[in-house]
Amino acid sequence: MKIVHFLPPLTKGGAEKVAVDLANHAVRKGHEVDIVAAYPVAAELLLHAVDPQIGVRYVTQNPSRFAKYAALARWLVSNREWLLSRDIIHCHLTFAALAGSAISTLRRLSRRNRPIVVETYHAVGMPTPGPKRRLAALLARGRDGLVLMADDDYWRRFRGQHPKLRVRTIPNGIVLPSNLPPAKEVAAYKASVGIPSDAPVVGTVGRLVPGRMPLRMIEIFAEIDRLGRSDVHFFIGGEGALADAARDRAAALGIGDRVHLPGLVERPLPAFGMIDIYISINVGPITGIAGLEAAALPKPVIALQARAGHKMGPQDWIWSNPDPAKVAAEAVRLLGDRESRDRLARRQADRVRTERSVDAMAAAYEAFYAECLEAI
Repeated sequence: MKIVHFLPPLTKGGAEKVAVDLANHAVRKGHEVDIVAAYPVAAELLLHAVDPQIGVRYVTQNPSRFAKYAALARWLVSNREWLLSRDIIHCHLTFAALAGSAISTLRRLSRRNRPIVVETYHAVGMPTPGPKRRLAALLARGRDGLVLMADDDYWRRFRGQHPKLRVRTIPNGIVLPSNLPPAKEVAAYKASVGIPSDAPVVGTVGRLVPGRMPLRMIEIFAEIDRLGRSDVHFFIGGEGALADAARDRAAALGIGDRVHLPGLVERPLPAFGMIDIYISINVGPITGIAGLEAAALPKPVIALQARAGHKMGPQDWIWSNPDPAKVAAEAVRLLGDRESRDRLARRQADRVRTERSVDAMAAAYEAFYAECLEAI
């Protein structure tokens, strides 16, 4: 198959990581794969992880938010013959979703049956503004195939309203990480962010944007402190628009001196290495990419639940709760019980390695591509 992954810049988001992992897996399986990104960014963010056999194209060189949309129509028209010669256009995030709809229109106008347009909607369960979610649903209705990385009430209703649309739920998978770096390297990183060598650490890694709920993470940290663990330091690795708000909230709650926000984490393994309890965000039973990576190492993972009405069931292999106070209480329990922590970490690592690898994810996507191609 000739596959194109279309996405915004190649930065360190979970959606972008999934796109690159799928692209790398496909090219190694013998498919012809390209990535189209909105504009270039520093290679160390994610481009360095792209297999050299994969072609990388850019819509524009201008990183302005508006320039990428202004350039998109011109780029699509200029590259229409190449696009129409592909089998799969796989869209990730809003910029790419708009591009996918335009490519579907070009295909109809040319009276061809290729390429099919598949979209992965990565924001399931996240607190997405209503207009943005409605736009996503409007665009999704025109897809040849739609993939959700989890389920929530909104998208379950959407599926019921559009029974003829091919929709699959495919949980995210990861390239299984290598072993943690040497203890000396982990200790050096811990010192570099200002955490004492003997301090327990509760932390998370992710973008500081509303969908990742960093301010609720600060609430969890403050509750851990209130429950008597004033020895614990807290870590949020990542950058985003809410970084200053998170710092201000931590200071207002009296834990500013123990909350560490170093910005972008270019090498996550040393950060994972120093964390004793990792707090992820779950949508139902599904956790984020960084949470999967932490669990695979193994590190014990618990989660803030994004779906308010979710009830834990057999499919929930990561404990979660929507109440920050209850998440904090579970973290304190685990901090006080090393044996339970270690058992949890081993059990979760086994689950990731058997069910959440990139191989399992990529196989599910490849089968879905084939199903969508057969239907045209």
